[in-house]
Amino acid sequence: MKIFDYIFNSRTETSGNFFLELRKKLQIKTQNHKLYKEAFTHSSVNLKNNSGDPINFERLEFLGDAILNSIIAEFLFRYYPTAKEGSLTKLRAKIVSRTKLNQIGKELELHAIAEIADHHKFFGENIHGNLLESLIGALFVDKGYEKTKTYVIYHIILPYVNMEGLDSLILSHKALLTEWSQKNKKSIEFKTDKDLGNHPKVTYLCLLFLNNKCIAKAKDSSKKKAEEKAAKIAVRVLKIKPNAQ
Repeated sequence: MKIFDYIFNSRTETSGNFFLELRKKLQIKTQNHKLYKEAFTHSSVNLKNNSGDPINFERLEFLGDAILNSIIAEFLFRYYPTAKEGSLTKLRAKIVSRTKLNQIGKELELHAIAEIADHHKFFGENIHGNLLESLIGALFVDKGYEKTKTYVIYHIILPYVNMEGLDSLILSHKALLTEWSQKNKKSIEFKTDKDLGNHPKVTYLCLLFLNNKCIAKAKDSSKKKAEEKAAKIAVRVLKIKPNAQ
């Protein structure tokens, strides 16, 4: 069993790089070292406190998710003063989508400064967005809502979210294609089965039919991903515009 205080104290000298990166890369100054170390500690490290409770970013991630949604909601409310509730909800969903948060977290290179048991092991794309949310959770605990909101707006939203192109951002190509087919009275069918190819990570093949004619096919590691990839191809082939979503 690892003891958090012991591990933290034993790494005080080497962790200087972490806080240097925190200040240099993320422009965050803090005296609450333990909080930010927790925000960047992955469960794979199996770190525990004196009581044997796990120490990792998951609790701060939970908090950061809620805080981020609140900040984005307020920001959009002020940015689009005439937008209706439904439109604001869709816009917020596009900003806080898992894909978008993963992209931002990756561009911020949060993974590089995180405490992970094996940096060469693939933990999935979501780790980038999870770290971003845990960082926001730590900022909230450390600095309060107003300072966290300022940081999110000027260091996350404005640099990494194209507000002008937000309307045209597609959250789900499958949903867009399905809605288009219903409006235009077209028959859309996804036929997805296990793929028997040699690639170990590509396990599903999706054939997409429009009025019984196959117009797209795609492979991926899950049924959902394969269907989304095929739908994306079909949207491009059919030249369906996002604004029709």
